[in-house]
This record gives sequence, structure tokens and C-alpha cells, in this order.
Amino acid sequence: MSAVGAAKGTVNDATRELLAKWERARESWRDAKADEFGRTYLSGLGEEISRALRVMDELERCLGKIHEDCE
Repeated sequence: MSAVGAAKGTVNDATRELLAKWERARESWRDAKADEFGRTYLSGLGEEISRALRVMDELERCLGKIHEDCE
């Protein structure tokens, strides 16, 4: 596995862990501040993570091309 592939796995794992912990926190934190926190910090997270993973894919392709060109 490439370093970029490993990093993508790390991002995916961390995102899953964060969302699972957020769900557990929401079981006891049920006020307006919790709603605000969710909207402010987590509502667009999936889209941002997807964008980051696409950029990482592009980076991996570029690095592969550079590697091929240097051989």
C-alpha cells in the first residue's frame, strides 16, 4: 500500500471514530449548544472528507507519474 493509500485509510478510520463518538456524546448532550456544535463543525464534514480523499487520489496519481518518469 502506498503512503497516500495509508493516509486515506487513516482519514477514513478517524472520521468513523469521530462520528461514532459524536453519536455517543449526543445521547447525553441534548441542548441548543450541541445542535450548534453539530451544525458548525460536523454538518459539512462528509463533503469535506470526500473532497480531501479525491485530492489524495489525484496526489497519488501525480506521485505515480513522477515515479514512472524518474525510472
